[in-house]
Amino acid sequence: MNEKVDNLDFELTPLEEHVDFEDQGKYTKLSTSEAQRLQMGALIQNIPGLIATGTLAQAYVVRFPEGLPHTLLSLKQGGYGSPIPGSDGKFVGSASFFPTDVQAVMMGAFTTMSILSGQYFLSKINSELSLIKMTLDKILEFLYGDKKAELLAEASFIKYAFYNYSSIMQCSEQRIATLQNIQEAKKVAMKDIEFYMMDLDSLAHPADGFKVAYVTERAFQIKESLDFSIQLYGFACVLEAYYAQNYDPTFLQYVDKELSSYIVKCEKRILGAFSLINGQIINYKGNLFEKVEKEPYEKRVKDLIESMHMEEDSSLYTTIHNAIQSLTKPKTYYIKNNGDIYVKSVAV
Repeated sequence: MNEKVDNLDFELTPLEEHVDFEDQGKYTKLSTSEAQRLQMGALIQNIPGLIATGTLAQAYVVRFPEGLPHTLLSLKQGGYGSPIPGSDGKFVGSASFFPTDVQAVMMGAFTTMSILSGQYFLSKINSELSLIKMTLDKILEFLYGDKKAELLAEASFIKYAFYNYSSIMQCSEQRIATLQNIQEAKKVAMKDIEFYMMDLDSLAHPADGFKVAYVTERAFQIKESLDFSIQLYGFACVLEAYYAQNYDPTFLQYVDKELSSYIVKCEKRILGAFSLINGQIINYKGNLFEKVEKEPYEKRVKDLIESMHMEEDSSLYTTIHNAIQSLTKPKTYYIKNNGDIYVKSVAV
């Protein structure tokens, strides 16, 4: 049986074949709070009437087309709603589904699924950002200068916003405050990227004598600080889209394009600086009073340059691009009759 519920663009289907939800390689159970489990339980109770079946199945499949259920909005007057577009493409209001209607139960459950899947996809991108995952004491080992304190503060806040996404999204006032701070973290991260980039450029164009060991070690320290700042900026951009729940294609395309352009530009500047440093190491002759074994430093810089040349597409941008794309892709959820929710495991 495959039923499309009237006036709501999703499909709700009893799961007739056997599915091994314990296979973690194929399915991931979404973590739910007690309140969220109650919302899903209310949906389960209403399913027989929704799809004209007299008994509960062991599990159900809910399929949303592209962009849904993300267009659902919590309403201050109570209940849930869907935005009403005007002739110019802007929202002019919202149609409400109030608690007296079974649709309100469905909207509450679908909003829950949207939040939980958001947490799931954010967890996937977080697992790819190696520097963001580091503990603060590890980050302190490579950050330096006046920017250390503010970057640590912003990184700490971004981690807070990530780990508490599911909870914060259920409180509109806290969500708005968190969103504003995420936007501020973006600006700080970009400002610090430019600070570290200027340091790297200065190192590649030394005004005084060139010292192989010092320049090489310093360049890699700066690069690690740059990588961290770029990851922080990218993750903040993704978090902004998830918290704002702005799934307008024009907005998401703009974010995607800007991220791609900026990350590629940063990586080209890093590559250019290290290429200059590599040339200076190769041409370095030393002096009578200094004996430098420059081969290890030359190899380290060359290895980095080669690895950056071999990477056709930025792995960081690919990770972030996939996370942004996941916002509007069609979604399939599996709901067991005890309220547990599963999605197919994916790689971001």
